[in-house]
Amino acid sequence: MSQRIMPKSHLLLERRVNVEGMLHRNVIKSRCLNRLSGIPKIWGVPYQAYYMSCNMDHVLHNKQNSSDEEKEKDALLFAKKYKQDIEGFIKFIAESDFSVRSNYVESWNYIKQECHSLERHTNLGLCLTTVSKIYS
Repeated sequence: MSQRIMPKSHLLLERRVNVEGMLHRNVIKSRCLNRLSGIPKIWGVPYQAYYMSCNMDHVLHNKQNSSDEEKEKDALLFAKKYKQDIEGFIKFIAESDFSVRSNYVESWNYIKQECHSLERHTNLGLCLTTVSKIYS
């Protein structure tokens, strides 16, 4: 299974950054997610892992490197928008241009290819639509 490792060309070096440390961390995260995404049960309990590539601000708001203040403002606006609209929230997560709409295994295979994990993607919609069907 290929490892999703952030290439050095994708790192912004605005400050002194421990590039080797970041690359090592990414290798460890990749190994853990490879294992977790392939485990159907943990201690007999059904289990699935879902992802939002890069970070939540990137997926939900198409922003990268937001300040803490911007993150807080965006989160509040997002919460207000969907607080009374659960169906709209599920549709947004499951049917947007960033939504990976294949099945669970295929969605993980996709994110592990090339640098897709650094792009704007999520498979969380798979979980939300499944749970929505169960409870509707």
